[in-house]
Amino acid sequence: MAGPSSTMAIDTAFLNAFEHLPNELAKAVRRSAQLTNRWLRAITMAELGVELQISSKAINTRFRSYGRGGQSTKLWIGIRDVGVHRLGRPVQTAHGVEVGNHFFPGAFINPMQSSDLLVWRRRSKVRTDIEMVRLDISDEAQAIVAAYLPQVNRKFRELFHREFRHVLSLTQ
Repeated sequence: MAGPSSTMAIDTAFLNAFEHLPNELAKAVRRSAQLTNRWLRAITMAELGVELQISSKAINTRFRSYGRGGQSTKLWIGIRDVGVHRLGRPVQTAHGVEVGNHFFPGAFINPMQSSDLLVWRRRSKVRTDIEMVRLDISDEAQAIVAAYLPQVNRKFRELFHREFRHVLSLTQ
């Protein structure tokens, strides 16, 4: 399973067959790495949204791509808890707060010096002992990324062949 700081190296042994075209090879590898990163970002974000029944807008800021200039890229996925106010419009009910398809018993809505309607819950009988209600996404995010990691090499190879053909067509 993919851990919180997993690293994956792509199998690039098949690239040795293209060593005689170093400039074209570098362009195709760089572009393929970026596209593979973008594919993994899109597919995991969509899958996580479906799994948690939340919009991709709520978790969009949890995905960052780095390394656009070189031949390696990095996808950072924030797996800390998400504030439930990001799941949709919170609605106060008699017994708690409803946000999207989720219900949080005993919670209440209060902006608390924010422009968003934040969802809070009391931790004890003391009036000031409150905490923001959050949704844990770490287990689901790690499971989804782990499920797609075996496909990364296949996708990179597929994208590389497409990009390499494109680069070669431009040089002729």
